[in-house]
Amino acid sequence: ELKTAVGTSVFIMTFTALTGAVSHFIIDEKTPDLLVLVLCVLFTLIFARIGAVIANKVSSKTLNRATGVILVLLGVLVIGIGALI
Repeated sequence: ELKTAVGTSVFIMTFTALTGAVSHFIIDEKTPDLLVLVLCVLFTLIFARIGAVIANKVSSKTLNRATGVILVLLGVLVIGIGALI
């Protein structure tokens, strides 16, 4: 089911992002801007909660369509930025 797949992917990506961030800080040897770091963590937690509540209220069909639309838009955005650079 899509809800299980998304939840599992987000859980795994948390550790992937944490590993990448820690290695970036170690290699760069600079401390991150703490205000930006705290804001990123705070907004991530807030919007993850909002997303979970919405995902639990909508039907699987609606969730599948919304996920498809978001992935297509992200793909177009990545291709568009890649073409500009």
